[in-house]
Amino acid sequence: MKQLHALAAEGFLAPIDVELGSLLARRAAASLGDVADVQTVALAGALLSAERGRGHSCLDLAAIAGQTHGGDGVGVALPDLERCRSALQRSGLCADGAEPSPLVLEGERLYLYRFHAAERRLAEAVRARVREQAGSPADVSEETTALFRACFDVGAGKPTDWQAVAAAAALRNRLSVITGGPGTGKTYTVARVLALLLSRDRSLRIAVAAPTGKAAARLAEALREGAAKLPISDTIRDAIPREGQTLHRLLGYQPWADRFTHGPGHPLAEDVIVVDEASMVDLLMMDAVFAASRPTARIILLGDQDQLASVDTGYVLGDICRAADACGAAHGAGFGAWYERVSGQRLDEVGDAPPLRDAVVRLRRSFRFEKQPGIGALAESIREGEAGDALAVLASGEYPDVSRREPVRRVGDLLESVLPEIEAYFAASTPAEALEHFGAFRVLCALRDGPHGVTGLNDAIERWLRQRRSVARSQWYDRRPVLVTANDHGTGLYNGDVGVTFH
Repeated sequence: MKQLHALAAEGFLAPIDVELGSLLARRAAASLGDVADVQTVALAGALLSAERGRGHSCLDLAAIAGQTHGGDGVGVALPDLERCRSALQRSGLCADGAEPSPLVLEGERLYLYRFHAAERRLAEAVRARVREQAGSPADVSEETTALFRACFDVGAGKPTDWQAVAAAAALRNRLSVITGGPGTGKTYTVARVLALLLSRDRSLRIAVAAPTGKAAARLAEALREGAAKLPISDTIRDAIPREGQTLHRLLGYQPWADRFTHGPGHPLAEDVIVVDEASMVDLLMMDAVFAASRPTARIILLGDQDQLASVDTGYVLGDICRAADACGAAHGAGFGAWYERVSGQRLDEVGDAPPLRDAVVRLRRSFRFEKQPGIGALAESIREGEAGDALAVLASGEYPDVSRREPVRRVGDLLESVLPEIEAYFAASTPAEALEHFGAFRVLCALRDGPHGVTGLNDAIERWLRQRRSVARSQWYDRRPVLVTANDHGTGLYNGDVGVTFH
């Protein structure tokens, strides 16, 4: 359709959005006699596709109905909400999700059927798991309470240890979410959770996984390091997984069929499934994880709800955490009794809370930033969306670890503060030594493209290096950094690993 192509020409739609909208228009034409209604279906479908491309699983019709889309040269408007809904419902392409159809209209939200079905399944799976607790305070043994109190700084009269609260939630619930910013101790906590679970049942089968191979390897390494410091037997320590795996590998992804080996009919054998960097897990993958997990298995999600959004459609961890936050700060009385039993201390805030509130615990203290308070204060201001506070932190002069610099025009001025490390990097005699110096500095960009984005600055830095160090103009010049972008289990290289070209 001309209107959709015009929007694509101005950058408001991608080619795939135009194709979907045009396909829906052709199919709706037989059911809709009015050309304007056909155009409404086409535009709604194209905008839905565009929303999916931005990571959203649905299109909020109420938010866009009656608005004009496009710039000065293009003015394409959806009608009011009721006419949008009417055209979609009469198109023969839209249903309520009970049966397969290209589109699903639920209230004021328009979905593609696949994502609506996944969202409904996942929501029900989450509700089912948070409703079912794994035990009562009476089930907690003296051995468990002794180990719990040895693992965490808890007891009567002491301040609340939120790592301990998170561990208690993971011990009690079939689903638990441990969220928090960098350095708050998410893997520290889950290492203790696994030790406590294994102390109760040493036959438990445990899987630790993450969206990427590098994240999975780091999780397993952190769990090993954490377990080494715990007051547990070697039998329990050895039962904590020594290797992590990607979610695709855990579920047995079959790329030739675009499906997973494990699912409702062939569930995973594991009793405990730990998923790290859960903020990166999209809707379809999280749906697959829950569908492949036995109802009695525990799922423990780790991640920062304010960081690393999923690369595909949906933001499951953030949605779960926001839903829990909406329930208030107080945990339920049943969870309060459980926590008091295992920790020996009472929670300050206990009330009439729904089960989801008890399943989600946010770690609030960043141990990583205690030695870098400026970075911690800046990060918190950014997380809260307080631009003025962030600028105040930079301008205060109170924090030696952060400062604000005026924009520079030359790359040499930008790199001035890290010149010693750059020189040490090029002077290194081995790849390992070079990577050690390379890891001491980074240039972070807020944009991917443009002169001040990743691509523009990379090109500018390479030109600067050629002028300063006579770096060869070949693609694989000596000391060129290399970023691995695909997993290769045969070589042990994973997406995100960094290397260096050495001549």
